[in-house]
Order: sequence, then C-alpha cells, then structure tokens
Amino acid sequence: MALYQRLFTHMWRAMLVMALVFGVFTSAVASDYVVKMKRRSGVYVLPCEVNGVKRDFIFDTGAANTSLSQEFVNELLAKKRLLQTDFTGAIQTRNASGTVDNNTTVNIRSLKVGNRMIYNLRAIIAVGQKAPLLLGLNAIDLLGEWTMKKDLLVLHDYNNPVIEQPVITEPSNEILFEDMEQEVGNSQVAAPSTDEVTGNATHPGIRLKAYKGDPEAQFLMGMYYIKGEGVDSNPEIGVHWLRLSAMQDFRPAQRQLAECYSQGIGVDVNEKAAEYWYQKAEENAVQSDF
Repeated sequence: MALYQRLFTHMWRAMLVMALVFGVFTSAVASDYVVKMKRRSGVYVLPCEVNGVKRDFIFDTGAANTSLSQEFVNELLAKKRLLQTDFTGAIQTRNASGTVDNNTTVNIRSLKVGNRMIYNLRAIIAVGQKAPLLLGLNAIDLLGEWTMKKDLLVLHDYNNPVIEQPVITEPSNEILFEDMEQEVGNSQVAAPSTDEVTGNATHPGIRLKAYKGDPEAQFLMGMYYIKGEGVDSNPEIGVHWLRLSAMQDFRPAQRQLAECYSQGIGVDVNEKAAEYWYQKAEENAVQSDF
C-alpha cells in the first residue's frame, strides 16, 4: 500500500510538472498573433480594416506614412465611414519620380491589423485615383514587436493589442513640406521653392477644401483634372469633382458637367444627362435673379 501511494505521488508530481510546462508553452504561443499575407506583383499585402471597411494594404516599411487612394476615400465617404471633419490638412510629398504632389491628410478613426486596433492615425490621400493602399511606418511602428516569416506577419505582445493615438480634433489648413518656408496669403506655410513645384502640387489648400465639401473648390478640382492644370490630366476624376459640386447647386459646375455629358469628356455621351444639368443650371440662374 505504501509503495502504491509513493508511485501515485510521483505520478501526480510528474503530471503537475508536465501541466506547468505545457501551460508555459501554450502561453508563449498564444502571445503571438499570426497574420497571413499574400504576395502580389513582388510585394506583400495583408488584410486591414479602415473604419470598419476591409481592404488589403501593402506592408511597406519604406513608406513613412500610411496612404489611401482617392477611389478608396470616395468609397468610405459613400458608406459614411469618413466625415468632412476627418480631413485634417494638406501636405506636399515628393514621389518616386522626384516630383512633388499636393496631398490631403485624413484622420483614420480606427485601423485594424490582425488583433491590433490603432485609433486616430493620420493618413495621406494619394493624388492617383487608383493608387496602391500602403501601410506605412507611422502605422507599422504602432504594431509593437513583429517579425516576418515568408508570407506570415507575426505580431508579438498579444496582451497589449490596443494602441491609442492623440485624438485629432481641429482641422488644419497648414501645408507642410520639409523645412522650407514661403509666404502664402496671410499664413506662413512650409513649401518647396517655386522652381521645384511640379507634378500635382500647384494648388495647395484647394484639394482639402474640396474634400471638406466646398462646392467652389470641388468645381476647381474638376477643372484642374479635366484640363491637366497642375495635376496629371484625368477627365474621369474631373467629372467626379464636378458632379459633387453640381449636386450642391453650384451653377458653373452644373454647366460644365452638362458640357462633359454632351461632348463625352470623362464620361460617355449622354444627351439626357446633359439636358438635365443644363436645365438645373438655368433654374439656378433664374433663382439668382430674384
């Protein structure tokens, strides 16, 4: 009986030790969260959620900022996942070709990567309608410790998955660019010297106002894209901005939109649509006379 008790005691102790070892092992494994990535065109993309909308982003450690395309921003606006107050300012950036782009900055209220939630992250809206979605260092640095194993992104420190950022409360019209400054209007802003401004950087502030809903700025953005003035010519984007302005009863935009439908500029020829917007413009002209 005594021998049986001793054997039972030793077996119990052995099982306890094994349980402790197994518990430590599973705890160590549970501390890592693995995100499966996909390889596309020589880069890795991973699933993310921006304000609750799922999209694949390029995991780009070479980009300083997280970047959204105009197309994705328009989708977020349509789904009411972005508000006019989320557009926070403007920034001029130098792209890979060396030219300068005039970008709008936007506050991403929530960005989910794996089991991480990042709040109030500033992102840049690229000037390209279908520009790639980039997860830049300003987001990657907030993920905590991580490692990459081929197509797997391993996020460590599972017990601290939520990262808080300072809440952005007030929109800013400031244009930022490196350390160079020049006088624009009554405010001191940072900007490249005149001979360096190329690409999409000759209309600072207009793009921000357009995203914040100003109909005149939206009309101007539409004309810039249609004519290729200071931006790469893209009539389709131009028509998009004109439509936003016209829907706010801005008469010049309504007349120009009618011209686009009549002549097939950025859209297919549509005489009914052209007649509709011509009529809206005339109605506004009559109302303005009273």
